[in-house]
Amino acid sequence: MLAEMSPVEAEERPAGERAPASLTAAEQRLDAAHQALARAERAVHEAAEKNAEALSGWLRAAAAETLAQAERTRDRAAADMEQIAREVDEAKAIVAQETTGRNESSPNPGEAPAAQEESPLVYQSAEEFLHEHLLPLYNRIIDSRNGKWCKQWFLHPEAVSRVEALWRAWEHLRLDPATGMSVWWRDHADPHMAVLLSQKGPFHPCNNGRHHTPEPFECDYAPEGWFPRAGETPVEQWISK
Repeated sequence: MLAEMSPVEAEERPAGERAPASLTAAEQRLDAAHQALARAERAVHEAAEKNAEALSGWLRAAAAETLAQAERTRDRAAADMEQIAREVDEAKAIVAQETTGRNESSPNPGEAPAAQEESPLVYQSAEEFLHEHLLPLYNRIIDSRNGKWCKQWFLHPEAVSRVEALWRAWEHLRLDPATGMSVWWRDHADPHMAVLLSQKGPFHPCNNGRHHTPEPFECDYAPEGWFPRAGETPVEQWISK
């Protein structure tokens, strides 16, 4: 007889395999019930033969009691087998339902899974987002003491990058009806706009909204081979100098 699977082993199986595991366990129990019933039938047969012998006195009474006990054991084994047989049928039905469900939900061989539908963008560019949403919404005092702004913001690479980031973050977080906008304000709008409008931010050379191209930082190129090559750690590179 096959060893019956323990409840722990069945629980550790993936969800898709639990129904087949339950069916296997039920079939193993049914096999054991068949064997138990066969043993009980043999015991009844042997007890009946003994009871049919010409016995007298207490031997005959003992044989009759043995026969009655064997018949009760056989009846219980038969009832157990019927119950387990019903459980096997139920497990087979569950397996059939799950198999049908998986077949219906799985794409046909060679068929690409359907792409997840994406929500359309509200604004089609960072510039559109800036004009139609961000600036009307984010109103601050801009003067010689309180902040900086440039009408030609698009000539400042840092400003373009930050406005682009604000737009994409807003398009993503607007889909969260609970805390999306709060997160956008706290983690994106306020930090980025604080930098953009700062007196020392990317618009610092511009006056009264008029653009002045900022001077980039002076920066020399390192000597050739100064930085680690692919596969070489910085420590190894510095030691080799």
